[in-house]
Amino acid sequence: MKVLIAGNPEYGLAQALSQKFNADFASRSHGDWDLSNSEKQKEFAQKSLNYDVVISVSCLWGFNQTNLVQEVATSWMKNKKEGHLIALGSSADTPVKGTTWVYPAEKKALRAYCRQVSQMVSSNDDVKFKMTYLSPGNMHTPKQDEKMPDAPKLECNDVVSVIEWLLTQPQYVNISELCLDRIPNISKS
Repeated sequence: MKVLIAGNPEYGLAQALSQKFNADFASRSHGDWDLSNSEKQKEFAQKSLNYDVVISVSCLWGFNQTNLVQEVATSWMKNKKEGHLIALGSSADTPVKGTTWVYPAEKKALRAYCRQVSQMVSSNDDVKFKMTYLSPGNMHTPKQDEKMPDAPKLECNDVVSVIEWLLTQPQYVNISELCLDRIPNISKS
């Protein structure tokens, strides 16, 4: 299974994925892939045609993660590509708070787009790939540990385990969406 990951293999979830999968990575810090650039998004989508699994982990501001997933999904549809496209969202995609912080709106857009593609996957015989939106809560990363030191957090490897499970499902099963959160008062053992 050939895996392509949009993300930095030296940080957070992408790093945990790099320890589990023999994957190729694309990010600003890994291979000069500025995936907030529309031309690089198109190049990434073209490159993705050579992979079985694409996982979008990159934190791309300005709705660029949604744009990247759209480029890949469109390319895969056009080429009748078989595979699995997984987009990492956030549990920030659900609540509505009075704020000017755009991150939750970006994740809501990504979630909505992935739902549209998943709907198309399940209703169109010409679409040959799976689409999953994975929405984890807080994860232990240096940035999250600094920002929210006391919040209950998932381990990045917990999310990797779920991705591994997704990839073991029968070809005819598409899991459109999953939300993961850490239960605070239960030990990790």
